[in-house]
Amino acid sequence: MNAITGLLKKISGHSSTDTGSYVNIEIPHDSPIESLHDKMVKGKNQHEPEEPDYERISQSDLQILRETVYDLIKDIRDPEKPQTLEELNVIQESNVLVQQFSEDTIHVKIIFVPTVPHCSLASLIGLCLRQKLLTELPNKHKLDIFIKEGSHDTADEINKQINDKERIAAAMENPNLRKLVNECINEEHG
Repeated sequence: MNAITGLLKKISGHSSTDTGSYVNIEIPHDSPIESLHDKMVKGKNQHEPEEPDYERISQSDLQILRETVYDLIKDIRDPEKPQTLEELNVIQESNVLVQQFSEDTIHVKIIFVPTVPHCSLASLIGLCLRQKLLTELPNKHKLDIFIKEGSHDTADEINKQINDKERIAAAMENPNLRKLVNECINEEHG
C-alpha cells in the first residue's frame, strides 16, 4: 500500500485496493465524499448556480413587469423642461431591467442618461424616478437607479446619493424638494 492509498483509507475509513496506478475505494452512499464524487464523475458542474427552491417568475411575466415599470416612469417630467424623460431620451425602455431577486421580491434596475454631462439636476431626476416607483410598485422590490457610465461628470457621486435610503429620506423631508418631485411625477403636469 502506497502513501496515497493509506491516506485515502484513513480519510474514508474503508478498504481500498491498489490496481496499478489507480486506487479504488469503496465509498458508502451517505458519505460526504460521495457528493464530491457525484460532482466530479457524474457530470454535475459544481460552478453551475443551483436552482432556487422557489417558483421562478416566467420570462414573459418579467417582460410585462419591465414594460409596466417603463410605463410608470416614461411620463415623469424633466425638472427644468416641459418635456418628459422619455421625450428627452433620458430614459429608454432598453435601460430598464427587471429580474426575480427572491421568491417574493423583484429587482428593478434603471439606467438613465442626463441631457448633458454636467446636468445639475441629475440627482433630482434620480430622486423622481425612485419616488415614482416607490409609490407605484408593490412593497417587495429592490430598486437600483444609476446614471449611464460616461454620461455625466459626477455619476459615481450621484449614483451613491440616489441609492442611499437615508439620503433619500432626508431629501424628501425638505418641503420644497418634495413639492418639486411631486410636480415632476404627477402625470397631470406632463
